[in-house]
Amino acid sequence: MIVLAASAALAIGPDPAGDLAQMLEGVWDNSAQVAEEGDPRRPHLQVRHVAFESAAADGALIYAELRVGGPGGELYRQRVYAFDGAPDGTALTMGVWTLAEPDAAAGMEADALSRLAAGDLVRFDAGCDFIWRYGDTGWAGAIEDGACRITSSRSGVEMIINAEFTIAEDRFTHSESGRNAETGEALFGPPNGAPNLYDRVDD
Repeated sequence: MIVLAASAALAIGPDPAGDLAQMLEGVWDNSAQVAEEGDPRRPHLQVRHVAFESAAADGALIYAELRVGGPGGELYRQRVYAFDGAPDGTALTMGVWTLAEPDAAAGMEADALSRLAAGDLVRFDAGCDFIWRYGDTGWAGAIEDGACRITSSRSGVEMIINAEFTIAEDRFTHSESGRNAETGEALFGPPNGAPNLYDRVDD
């Protein structure tokens, strides 16, 4: 596995949604962080982002696959992200979808993804959308605190989900946590509160 040198340009062009999707596209791996920390609570994760176009959703689209244990590991999560301008014109929104038939979508590339129809995607509540803003070091996207509420399919507990992404050159980060919507008790989060740090890789 080869970690690539920094290459993404940190500049806002005429199509910021498309530019951000292109920055995220590729394969990302947190193995360097796992090795450095030596914390058994930090799993080896690999994310594959595929940019594609489809009539299934508006905006610049990314298909995301998250595997636990590296490239051959368990397929843990699949999402479709759609980037578009925020209503106030100062940022980008990222809507989040899951797949109606996730097993069928596993491993798909751009050509196959382009044939997805609206019925193949299931929209998360708009409260779980991310708002992305551009800063001195790149883009950062986060869910508004308290806006994303999901009922656990296992426990039946209503949770408030917080999450944040950043992308700058060839470093991508992701942090996600949840708390009980009624009591405020923390239910899950990253080890020591530190986000997963992914390097762009060529495998």
